[in-house]
Amino acid sequence: MEGFPGGATDLSQLQSTMEAVEHACSSIQMHVNPGEAEKIILSLRLSPLPYQSCRFILETSQIPNARFQAAGAIGDAAIREWGILTDENKRSLISFCLCYVMEHSGAADAYVQAKVSAVAALLIKRGWLDFAETEKMAIFSEVKQAILGIHGMNAQYTGINFLESLVSEFSPSTSTAMGLPREFHEQCLLSLELNYLKEFYCWAQASALSVTDKIIGCGATVSEDKVCSAALRLMFQILNWNFRQSTNTLGHSINKISASSYGIRHDAVLLKKYERSLVQPGPIWNDVLLSSGHTVWLLNLYATLRQKYSSDVIWIDSPLAVSARQLIVQLCSLTGTIFPAVADG
Repeated sequence: MEGFPGGATDLSQLQSTMEAVEHACSSIQMHVNPGEAEKIILSLRLSPLPYQSCRFILETSQIPNARFQAAGAIGDAAIREWGILTDENKRSLISFCLCYVMEHSGAADAYVQAKVSAVAALLIKRGWLDFAETEKMAIFSEVKQAILGIHGMNAQYTGINFLESLVSEFSPSTSTAMGLPREFHEQCLLSLELNYLKEFYCWAQASALSVTDKIIGCGATVSEDKVCSAALRLMFQILNWNFRQSTNTLGHSINKISASSYGIRHDAVLLKKYERSLVQPGPIWNDVLLSSGHTVWLLNLYATLRQKYSSDVIWIDSPLAVSARQLIVQLCSLTGTIFPAVADG
């Protein structure tokens, strides 16, 4: 990949590094010399410019844990060495991670793809204030195509999961430590909320809509159920956001009481059966959440599916059913300036 950092490396050296990491991962799993094995993995994470070795392991190793460790090492090294990487290096690392998860979207070792996805999200956030809007748009253009199902069901599911990782990474309460001031995280959060969060929600909604006909009918497979469930889960996650730019009808910003509560609200994540958390996204969300009939669509979908599976006592606790119910509760908790002001008289 052009611009990938680290320079040329001897094949035998790459092979030797991979075998050492694989042996270390196997030793940890078998509880054989775990201390020595952990030293080998730590040396990979701390070694300067380990990107070529990590890429070789990800593309070549047959041991999932070795690939998992290689992905983590890329993230650690990139954050540590961000200042010495060129812009092309940074873009290449992000592109590699996104391409990897899309190309391996149907792989059995989902936790490896989740780790690579999380690393891509981490690197995007780290470069968020440096990247031009055109660069961000280029990244998200590929993700959008995947989420809308252009590259198949597996890539669609993977794209949704990537956005879930990205939204989580941009929330200070769940983000990775970068050794940067709080202002950096707040600027990234506000930028994502203003320019992308609503769009991500719309992509997730479109993804769910693209598979609901099959789910309601008789032609659905496990893949359609997974995609729909993941899309609804992402929509729920986005509505858990502690919106900063909720504005009143006069356009004045409404300040949050607690400055430490920016990002994803964990009171909503820990939602209990009869509890509600207020959702205040502001008037710019009116068209998506209210005037579009979106809530009615979701209620009808859940009612139809519940009727379809009325004889299946297990379905009520399925991921799709749980995701739909959580999102319904969030939509029923909308409040604030998303509702137009009613004129007196």
